[in-house]
Order: sequence, then C-alpha cells, then structure tokens
Amino acid sequence: MIDLKFIRGNIAHDDLSSLEKKDVKYQIDSLKEDLLQVEYPASLLLDAGWYPSCSAAGFFQIRVIENYNWDAPLYSSTSKTIPSLITELSLAQNFIENHQKAY
Repeated sequence: MIDLKFIRGNIAHDDLSSLEKKDVKYQIDSLKEDLLQVEYPASLLLDAGWYPSCSAAGFFQIRVIENYNWDAPLYSSTSKTIPSLITELSLAQNFIENHQKAY
C-alpha cells in the first residue's frame, strides 16, 4: 500500500494508495488514468494517473490544474516507478504551496 499521509490537501479521489510499493509491471491491471485527485484552496487540483491505462509502456503523469483548465496545467511531470511518483507528488504539492503564497 502507498501511504499518502504526506498529502496536505483534500483527497477527492484515491485509487493510488491501494497500489503496492513494488514494480509497476506486477500491477499493470490496476494502473489507470484516474488514480489520485487532491483539492487545494484557490481552485487548484493535484492529479495523478497512468497513461495509457493498463499499458506496460505507460508512465505516471502528475499535473497541477487551476480552475479545471485541463488544457493548460500549471505544473506537469512524469514518472515510471512508485518511488519516483512519490517524489514527484511531493514536488507538485510544494509547487502548489508556493503558488498559493504568490497570490
């Protein structure tokens, strides 16, 4: 199981924490586009998913979205492993907090 205690926003959707902390190739059937969505003040979302769904050739995509403008993410990164996904989620969360301080 993936521990999401480090997330400081409101988790609106979570299929990510049910994944195992093992190589993604052993859990391809659980990797889908909608894994995690976290809500923050100022209409900010942290979104994570696997693209394309259930594909061994896929990757995690982490995005920060403002005002539901999915076509222009404020922040975007990718990852191929669970450990680097956790790192990228932390970086995205830090981006959100810095963005909120700027306004």
